[in-house]
Amino acid sequence: MEILERTKSQLDAMLSHHSRVIVIRLDLHVNHYEDKNTLLSKFIRKLRKRLCRQYDLKRVGFIWVREIEKAKQQHYHLAIMLNANKVNHPANVYSLIDEIWMGWGQPKPFRPKNGYYKLTRTDTEAYQEAFMRLSYMAKQKGKGYKAKQANDFSTSRLKPP
Repeated sequence: MEILERTKSQLDAMLSHHSRVIVIRLDLHVNHYEDKNTLLSKFIRKLRKRLCRQYDLKRVGFIWVREIEKAKQQHYHLAIMLNANKVNHPANVYSLIDEIWMGWGQPKPFRPKNGYYKLTRTDTEAYQEAFMRLSYMAKQKGKGYKAKQANDFSTSRLKPP
């Protein structure tokens, strides 16, 4: 499945650049349905820029999926991957996300329980746990409710060195 392959690719690329990686999971809900993913694209660009400046990061990995289910509003599941040698805990990242997203009048982002993972190149158990958690994003339920030209998911395009 393409979402799983791209998720693994981005996790592996981040770990090829950094000995430690933090993966932060959250959900973003939107006030109104939109055919395209314009708001999320704008959010990712702004968040990346602020994270790189604030933490002196060279790269920010991400994966998002778009979902809408009956009786529920459109929402996005998002995972952000950062160099854990520079970002050791997600608290300030969550604050930055809240500031941007809620500053645009959107609902407070949802932070799932146990919403972040710290990975190292040698800890295969932590990698498996994070990958299993992110694999939830690949489920088919809730996908496909969008304009023809919009995507159900996207990832960063990081490459190993």
